[in-house]
Order: sequence, then structure tokens, then C-alpha cells
Amino acid sequence: MQRANKINAVLLAGDRRASKALHNDNKAFLELNGEPLFVLVTKSLLASDGVGEVVIVGPSDRIREALGKHGITQRVQLVEQRESMIENFKVGYVVSLGLNESIPFWDLKGSEHAHTPVLVAPCDIPMLLPEEVDEFLACSNLYEYDYAIGVTSSEVLSRFHPTADQPGIKMIYFHVKEDLMRHNNLHLAKPLLFEHLDYIEKMYEWRYQTHFANILHVVFSAMAHGWRLIKSLRIFFLMQVSLYYDRHGHPKLSDRLRSLVGFNRLSEGIGNAIGARVQLVYTHFGGAALDADNEKDLAVIEACYEEWIALQRQILK
Repeated sequence: MQRANKINAVLLAGDRRASKALHNDNKAFLELNGEPLFVLVTKSLLASDGVGEVVIVGPSDRIREALGKHGITQRVQLVEQRESMIENFKVGYVVSLGLNESIPFWDLKGSEHAHTPVLVAPCDIPMLLPEEVDEFLACSNLYEYDYAIGVTSSEVLSRFHPTADQPGIKMIYFHVKEDLMRHNNLHLAKPLLFEHLDYIEKMYEWRYQTHFANILHVVFSAMAHGWRLIKSLRIFFLMQVSLYYDRHGHPKLSDRLRSLVGFNRLSEGIGNAIGARVQLVYTHFGGAALDADNEKDLAVIEACYEEWIALQRQILK
């Protein structure tokens, strides 16, 4: 049930379809300092002042065993995973409303639940702090928008880049006029108001945009879906070419191209694609953006975990 003044969360911990395994296992269960990644994320969500219940969607028997082992017994509900990320989200959202998981998601469109928001997070962001969750929730405006997407500036994330004497993580950034930024894996949405929820899963499946085949998928999908995605295609194209020039040693050309894509244009482009009013929301800790998306990054996070947690907490002083 939704607690007063608190937002329920859905934690995605599935391992089917477009999910990416690490060490031949569901990465939700890979351990960091003796705790599975999803347990670390769950603890941060539960410790957030703005979060009520947490619905975890994944292999439920295995999740239940791990939660019991680590003493998490309250304010958590488990749902057996479906076949895709979007289906996992849909059933998780239904349960977050206090409803039976057998109720079809789209049957609720136009109902009393249409304006009920939910916080969504993946299982592989062990650097997440509850304070970053609170910052994201406090800065999100769901009175004027249907969907808030968390982002973090490269200026913040540069603290976690590798140096000559220390390992680190340097990610690929969105190139826009005002900034270089990275999505931070936190989402706050009223999903029943989306016109094209299915397109989010397509973008998730094609999320590795340095892979040329995935770039083509996005382009042809935009052309096939008509004007609403064609309007977004120009923004996507400019960002990709800017990224290409930046990665190949032409920073001036990269800056010239990204000057044509403003911060607001990006949110409008995403909104056109999914049929919703979209807000991009900055957070300033960095941990939410540091996902364990491959074996190398997971090893770096493990090596730097205590130092990077302390680095984020300096913001609170």
C-alpha cells in the first residue's frame, strides 16, 4: 500500500531477455562486501525518507532466501519475474498499488490509479545512497510532468574516472549544449499516462549506442513509427555524431554539434518518443550512475567501494 507522503518503488532484478549476466549469473546476486547487489540497492531504497514499500521483481525464491539471510523482512514485496523488462515493470507497478498481480496493467488506465507515481531502479547500482534517492524525489516535479529521468553531470562523475595511480570508471555521456551528462538509473513515473510505454523497452534493448547495429535499430524504428519519432531522430543523430567526434579526438567538432541539442530539446525528444511529458532531473552524488554493467566495472566498484561511498558522503558535510 502507498504510505502517506511516500512513494513506492519497483526494483528490477530479473535475468531474462535483454538483461545482461555477469560471471554467468544474474548480476542481482553477485556479492559486494558479502552482500548481493540487489540487497545493497534495497537497503538504500528502504533508508530513503521518501520511499514507502519496495517491490522486487525477479527470481522470487532466490530473492526471498537472500533477503532473509540479510535480515530484510519488512516493507518488501516479491513478484516472480516475467519474460521482459517492461513486463516485469508492469506487474511490479500493479503490486506497488496494493493490487493483485493478476490484474492487467492496461486495465488500470483511466482508473483512480492513473496519477499514482512509482520510483523505478535497477538491481546493479550498489553505490546508491538513500540521500541521492531523496534528492531525486525532491527535485522531481510530477505536477507538471509524467516522467522524471535522473541524470548526473560529467563534472560530478569525473571524480570516479581512472587516474594514473588508481582504477576508475569513465562512462559514455549524453552530449547536449549545456553539459555532458549520464542517466543515473533512477526513474519516477506515472506510467499509466504514457502513450508508448513499449518504446522504452526497445530503447533498453538497444542501449549500447556505441554498437553500430543498435544505432541502426533506433533509426529505422523511428522511421517506422512515424512523425512522433522522426521529430526525435534529429536530436538522436546530432548526439551520436557529437559522441563519435569526441571519442575520435575531434572535441571542437563535437562541441559544435552538441551546441545544436539543448537540454530541453532532449527531454522533449524523449517525450515525443514515449508520449509523455518528460523532465530531466540532476542529482549530485554520483553513485546511482555507477552501474555494474560489465565485469570490469564491477571489479573497479569492488576495489573502490569504501572510498567512493566516503567521497559521496562528503557532499552531506
